Amino acid sequence: MNIIVREFPRPDPAVAKGFEGIPTGVVSDAMGRSNTMAAEIKPVWKGARLLGPALTVRTFPADNLMLHKAATLAKPGDVLVVNAGGYRDTAVFGDLMAYSLKVHGAGGIVIDGACRDAEGLEALPFPAFARAVLPMGPSKGSAGAINVAISCGGVPVRPGDIVLGDADGVVVIPQEQAAEILKKSQATLAREQQVRGRIARGEYLFDMQNLGEVLKSLGVAEQ
Repeated sequence: MNIIVREFPRPDPAVAKGFEGIPTGVVSDAMGRSNTMAAEIKPVWKGARLLGPALTVRTFPADNLMLHKAATLAKPGDVLVVNAGGYRDTAVFGDLMAYSLKVHGAGGIVIDGACRDAEGLEALPFPAFARAVLPMGPSKGSAGAINVAISCGGVPVRPGDIVLGDADGVVVIPQEQAAEILKKSQATLAREQQVRGRIARGEYLFDMQNLGEVLKSLGVAEQ
């Protein structure tokens, strides 16, 4: 269905902000190693990070009409999450739209598709994640939908889910599970800090995780 939903429930700002600085890998582990977008979806420029509630967009491949409309609906902190059909050969987003989004306080964009103007995006700076980067620009003549459930990078995304992106890629945190996932992520960080201390004292991860017993159970002989 081609539809524009103007408003959607956003997550508790304190819970969303709690994920700030937590690596995507830690959050992925806290979610049972799920809700991680496809490996091809990466930062358009080095150092880009994003965190915020998803404003979802479904647009026709090689067309960004719906992105232009979505930009007028974004509230401060929102992250546009765009299903552009995974099409890599036409960019649907560039630095002019990024500048507009930045002026209005948006938190970034994730595109299952292509982007352009990488240097301009870095100069702003505006966090952008995409499947590909190339110069060719889009058309503006096809319908789509805004703020409906979509798929992006192979992961279901609903309006208001929390999106976290860093150098490793992007994870999606379901809004109704966010508080629980945050607690698990924080606990994982604390455990990792303890492990780092043990590594600093000379211990091996192999021994800490009792992986020798795993090898024995697999019938691996050691001579």
